[in-house]
Amino acid sequence: YGIHEHEKREDREKNFVKYVDEVVSRGGKCLLPVFAIGRAQELLLILDEYWESNISRFKDVPIYYASSLANDSIEIFKSYINMAGKYVQRKFQETTKNPFDFRHIKRVKTEQEMGDINNNKPCVVFASPGMLQSGLSKNLFEKWCTDKKNGLVITGYCVDKTLARKVLASPKKIDVGNGKELELLMSVETVTFSAHSDFKHTKEFILNLEPKNIVLVHGEAKEMERLRAQLENNEFKKFLPDIYNPQNRS
Repeated sequence: YGIHEHEKREDREKNFVKYVDEVVSRGGKCLLPVFAIGRAQELLLILDEYWESNISRFKDVPIYYASSLANDSIEIFKSYINMAGKYVQRKFQETTKNPFDFRHIKRVKTEQEMGDINNNKPCVVFASPGMLQSGLSKNLFEKWCTDKKNGLVITGYCVDKTLARKVLASPKKIDVGNGKELELLMSVETVTFSAHSDFKHTKEFILNLEPKNIVLVHGEAKEMERLRAQLENNEFKKFLPDIYNPQNRS
C-alpha cells in the first residue's frame, strides 16, 4: 500500500454494511468478490450480525457464500475458536453459540445451488476469486454489471490489470475479455479489509526496528517509489544510510 493509510476499523465496517444495505434496499443484487479463506470469514461475521440486528428488513434477502472451499474452511474456523480474535472468543463465551454457525448465510459450492439468484429479487453473494479474474465472481459480475440496481463492493487489494482494478476506475464500459465489452451500470464501492500493512504500520515497524538498510522488494513499482521517497525524509534518514529499490536498480 506504499504511503496509503487505511480508514479506522470501525469506519470500514460501517461503510461495508452501508454499501451492501444500499444495494439490497433498492432491490439489487450485491456482489462481494473475496478470497475464499481469511477475509471472507471476517466479512461473513460482520454481515451476519448486521442482518440479525435488522432482521425485519432483511428476512427475505438471502446471503450466499459461494465457494468450493466454503464448507471445509468454515468447519476449520468453527473448530479453532480459541485461535480467533478476542471479539470472536468473547462472543462465543457469552452466548455458547459458535459465531461461525451463521444464522443468515447459506454456504453453497456452485451457482446452481443458488436457485433464485437470477430472479428480480435482491440478494448478496460472496464469491471468489477476489479480483474478478475468473470463476464465479467474474460470471456473476458479467450477469449483473449492466443493471444499475445492482452493486459491487471490492473489499481488498486489486493487482494492476485485473478486471477488479479496471472496474475501480469507473469506466462507462468494461472489457471483460474475449473481445466482450459490457456497460458498467452497477454501483462500485471499495472498502479495504486487506491483511497487508498500510504506511502507518510500516512506519511504526521501521522506527522500532531501526535497521541499517531497507530493501523494497514487494509491490507495484509506483507505490514502491512513493514509499521510498517518504522513507528518505528527515525522520528516517537519521538512521538509514541507504534505501534500495530493485525495480529501478538505484
